[in-house]
Amino acid sequence: MKSYQELKTEMEAVQQKMLEAMKMERANALKELKRLGIEFGFAAGMLKGSRAEGRTKK
Repeated sequence: MKSYQELKTEMEAVQQKMLEAMKMERANALKELKRLGIEFGFAAGMLKGSRAEGRTKK
């Protein structure tokens, strides 16, 4: 059986990988959004105020 410290170290490594994956997914989603915006002719100003229900302004 692994020790607490070994498990904690593994958990931190997995959490770091999860964070990197999340950042990469967001970056890819933004690239796709930009590509679709260009393809269909949307501008950022046209999408203002089109938040999902329940979202609040910051």
